[in-house]
Amino acid sequence: MVRASLCGGIKRTRQTMHWKQVTMQRRQFQSLLNQAVTKRHIERKILKTNARHLYDTIQNVDAYSEFLPLCTSSKIFRRAGNVFDASLTVGLPPLFTEDFVSRVTIDSQDLVVETKSLKSKLFDKLESRWKLTPTTKCDETHVEFWMEMTVSDPVIVATLDMVLEEVAGRQVEAFEKRCQEIPYYEDDETDQNIDLR
Repeated sequence: MVRASLCGGIKRTRQTMHWKQVTMQRRQFQSLLNQAVTKRHIERKILKTNARHLYDTIQNVDAYSEFLPLCTSSKIFRRAGNVFDASLTVGLPPLFTEDFVSRVTIDSQDLVVETKSLKSKLFDKLESRWKLTPTTKCDETHVEFWMEMTVSDPVIVATLDMVLEEVAGRQVEAFEKRCQEIPYYEDDETDQNIDLR
């Protein structure tokens, strides 16, 4: 009788320990799933467009929704000197949409445009940088464009490398096509020092 009681107690103890181990493993697995992952992709190309024309097109965020793939809305809502904030909506309605706010810093001397997400539900962090270098030909530009994403969603993490490469490539192509569609004149200038606050 005592032996049966002892055996039963040992069995229950082992079962309890087993479920504690299972619970701990589940928590560890869930923790791994929720870990943020950061990836970067760089595109380097020579585009058939004037460097200043491309720079003006990149910093004209208000027009993004007219030509950028998956961009359905774009608006600059605050500007101070060479820094401005813009809201963008991307997606395939009604399947999904994502609204986010980015801070954009522009450098008209070095032809650099940098963006950093300030608010986003889909991304923990989203940054990009354009560096444009004129070549010896006035209608050619060496482009270095990098994008960096940090995400926690395991579904996005699983395809992040492919997504980054695809998005970066399509963006560069879209800007080149836009420049080819819109005439450019050397004396075109945009006043970047207006404070819209």
